[in-house]
Amino acid sequence: MPKEEVRKHFQEIAGDYDRWKEKASYYYGLLADIYREFVPPGATVLEIGCGTGTLLHSLSPRRGVGVDLSPGMVEIAASKHPALTFLVADAEKLDLGETFEFVIVPDVIEHLSDVGAMFRAVRRHCGQGSRIIVTSVNPLWAPVLHLAERLGLKMPEGEHRWLSSRELNALAENAGFIRDGEHGRILLPKRVPLLAPLLNWLAGRLGFLRPLCLTQVIVLKPRGAPPDPVGSTSADK
Repeated sequence: MPKEEVRKHFQEIAGDYDRWKEKASYYYGLLADIYREFVPPGATVLEIGCGTGTLLHSLSPRRGVGVDLSPGMVEIAASKHPALTFLVADAEKLDLGETFEFVIVPDVIEHLSDVGAMFRAVRRHCGQGSRIIVTSVNPLWAPVLHLAERLGLKMPEGEHRWLSSRELNALAENAGFIRDGEHGRILLPKRVPLLAPLLNWLAGRLGFLRPLCLTQVIVLKPRGAPPDPVGSTSADK
């Protein structure tokens, strides 16, 4: 996606970003739960596309750094979570000069102009035991999400493109990563008593449902990394 258009879009909605997230709090709570499956408290964490910092804060990192293209998002994040570090930066050119135990990439892939460049930049921030957790929308859900956006039921995303897990794995492999796990999560992103908890519980436990899930979860490790992960990645592979 054109980088300046993405920056402009998220700069424009920065003031309403948390309001939109509150409106979809059930979905964002599920997203945070996904990351807590893999990232233990007290880890060092780099977040690509941090928005206003809510997800990074929820992981209780020992050292937490969030980067975002939007100065408005970063300003809000820094004011809300002063114990964490937030930077205006281009994820495709990032070079912070440090490594992290975990790099998280939450629902950001679709806004990047060069996903391969982002993975190459992330590789610079990995040690041998690092794990990268990527969540992205299953393209199968595109018609539903476009309709929800037109009806004002979800945050306006601007221009974006959704990639399949197969495409993401290929781009990550070319950047020096290998897949350490692939999972499906979230079958019902709205709070529906009894039904939503049941369907979303099943999504995390029945592997054959993965192609139908809203959220694609890919766990990566640097090529040549040791077999034992820093944190738990024991969910369905």
